[in-house]
Amino acid sequence: MKTISILGGTGFVGTELIGHLSKEKININVYTRNLNKANKFKVLPRVTLIQINESSNISDLLKGSDVVINLVGILHETKSLKFSSAHTDWVKKIVAGIKKHNIGHFIHIGAMQSNSNAPSRYLKSKYDSEEQIRKGLKNRAWTIFRPSIIYGENDKFINLFKKMVVYLPIVFLVSPKTKFQPIFVRDLVDIIIQSINDKKSYGKIYNIAGPKTYSLLEIVKLIAVENKRKVLIIPLGRILSYMMVRVIEVLPYKIITRDNLMSMELDNVTDVNDSYCFKSNLRALPNYLQASKVI
Repeated sequence: MKTISILGGTGFVGTELIGHLSKEKININVYTRNLNKANKFKVLPRVTLIQINESSNISDLLKGSDVVINLVGILHETKSLKFSSAHTDWVKKIVAGIKKHNIGHFIHIGAMQSNSNAPSRYLKSKYDSEEQIRKGLKNRAWTIFRPSIIYGENDKFINLFKKMVVYLPIVFLVSPKTKFQPIFVRDLVDIIIQSINDKKSYGKIYNIAGPKTYSLLEIVKLIAVENKRKVLIIPLGRILSYMMVRVIEVLPYKIITRDNLMSMELDNVTDVNDSYCFKSNLRALPNYLQASKVI
């Protein structure tokens, strides 16, 4: 029976992915730093939880895997966790394990617009992670997906703006003109699952996005309309956006940082949507918003 090892499985995408994979006749290893977050998987068949920490030898822990899926990623740095550690260094360890144990396929979730010349440390670190894969796994089976923003029941993007339009009379919107091409989480999960045994996906990088492009302002207006909320939305220019983020950064809860704002200097869209290589129909954001209820 095939064994699929998932890193970063307790998050938004991972939870959806593991739920669907558990319906198949496969073994699933879920590696996590927090077993409490992974307890929800105990009821699923053929799922093994493996706790890891800073001293864990990820390379050796991957032994026996047929496929490795890396979903690990952070949007905000902390004093103890930097992008370089969470992304580049982490992937380097996985690559070493794949080579050591001759694991059949590595699937990695990157980020759209990741580039060596990107304006943010986040996007640069995501690109460096891909370089670790391309250079370290030459002549081996790997697949990289670069999604636009991902939405669904437990996402932290659409739900954030839902809360804002529901609870605030005025929304000051930073970088309102930035464009996104939102992908529904179940569509992304379907694509990941299809790629597991798809040899045509080996050695390829795919830009994964939804069927339509929206500016951030359009997305927030759409959320307000679908939730029947009358809220004053004030778009901020570049200077005011920067000033606003400087203020938000001092809050105890990370919502947005200057590095996030720099990422938003690039539109999160793609000219060629590779989602259609795997699925002919993709869920549209308005349809999802119409079906989801107000928080």
